[in-house]
Amino acid sequence: MKKLLLILLCLPIFGFGQLDSNKKPHKYGGWYCPDNLNGFPAVDIENWESVSVVNGRMATLEETLNGTSLIFIDNQKYPNAIPLEMKMPKLAKFNNIHSGKRELIIIIQALNISNDSIVGFRYLNGGNGSARLNEVTLLSDDEIKKIPLSQFVNFKIKIDAKSAKIWEVLTKDGYSKPLQAIFDEKNILETDWEKSSKVNFKYLKAGLITSEFSGNVWGNKYIQIDCELGDYQYVEKFMIQENQKTNTTEFQIVCGPYGDDFENQKTILKKWAQKVKEMSEFSFF
Repeated sequence: MKKLLLILLCLPIFGFGQLDSNKKPHKYGGWYCPDNLNGFPAVDIENWESVSVVNGRMATLEETLNGTSLIFIDNQKYPNAIPLEMKMPKLAKFNNIHSGKRELIIIIQALNISNDSIVGFRYLNGGNGSARLNEVTLLSDDEIKKIPLSQFVNFKIKIDAKSAKIWEVLTKDGYSKPLQAIFDEKNILETDWEKSSKVNFKYLKAGLITSEFSGNVWGNKYIQIDCELGDYQYVEKFMIQENQKTNTTEFQIVCGPYGDDFENQKTILKKWAQKVKEMSEFSFF
């Protein structure tokens, strides 16, 4: 196995996530990896302080592979690289030019390399990224106390169908009506809502869409919808991973954060996912 001088554990599907689009990203990261849902799953706000971190030293190679950290530096190649004097985790905000939002992040790693101060972080809604230290804003204790309690719906479902079929059910207008009946029981959506949506699902309290993505990512199919309504930031992530050996597919869903309606939305999403499974597995749909 070729020895790596530096490892940044993420899937760079949207490019570099720097604060200023005219500023070159540092060569030790700047990644935006919202699809790394298995390596860095969504974190409910009440649990942010319990995530794994690296404090007071450089991360080991093993720690970059087990979800503890993001960046591994070969100290023989970069002998002057040192950890920053910052106790983690730290809750912060980051201007994400890809999602169009100023997002909450959890800083889990901080280091100085080649006179550049770098932080590695995870998004509360899953996935990870990195940035220069001056591109993030650390939150005070008072600011953290004001963040309302919220939770993410996060689960997987096995579907006995090809990923292409599931993708069709998720994205094609012809499948929208049976699915709409699950999350829109009162039928209050406009009749042509699905024509401007990338997925046959809609949270009615989501707010305005700030960013949308749907496509193939490293052999998987992925959809992400980012929304914002005042201070409330909502995201939907749908990942389809096909196992060609077993002809089965894992469908992963991460949506939220939700407040008092968490249990209701969890029930809706599970019913919706079950309907996606049913429609994908049976050819008469």
